[in-house]
Amino acid sequence: MNVASQPLAPVAHHEAGHAVAAIVLMRQVFDDDREFPAFSSVSIYPDPGDGDYLGVVMSKCFYSAQGFTSKRKPIFEDDLDRYFERDGGIRQIVAYLAGPFAESAFKGYLDPFDMAMNASDENEGSSDYANAKRIYRELRFLMPRRPDWGRIEDRTARLVLDHWSAIEALAAHLLVKHDLQFDEALTIVAPHLPPMPAATPPERPFPQPA
Repeated sequence: MNVASQPLAPVAHHEAGHAVAAIVLMRQVFDDDREFPAFSSVSIYPDPGDGDYLGVVMSKCFYSAQGFTSKRKPIFEDDLDRYFERDGGIRQIVAYLAGPFAESAFKGYLDPFDMAMNASDENEGSSDYANAKRIYRELRFLMPRRPDWGRIEDRTARLVLDHWSAIEALAAHLLVKHDLQFDEALTIVAPHLPPMPAATPPERPFPQPA
């Protein structure tokens, strides 16, 4: 099958980018893929209404903005909570942007700067960018200084490029079977991802008896 000739190929890579990014980012937080699955399913399909090709990743969020009141004032117990929420916000932005960035890479934009420019030009009004920009605006309430938007874009581009073989593998399967559950997707991409470090057993609080 010539993937590039498939009309669903761009959206397949777009959704695969979201899905692979979610797995990679979740692994930075948890050490068990299946105990804390990054999403429930990833799908692509043509919209019968106007012929557009659409896709969706039914995923969990790294960031919920539950620490804000209706007046947008932060409510946090301490700075550690702020850092956790900020890091979750950055991960959520990267997960949103990974779809448009993967689609750009599929179209041949492999330089991080060019990838970001193309993704922004073609998707600025999309829900992915709207959600990413909303979270980025909220980050200013979490810490005195937000990370630069360009650095977040560069992080996203690097994630996509570093895990491109996983994105391609998942996209190819999506073109055959348009809906994949998390366990199916994980089985496809896992061989293309770095192995997870073995969990370190906790130290015993007391020496074992002689």
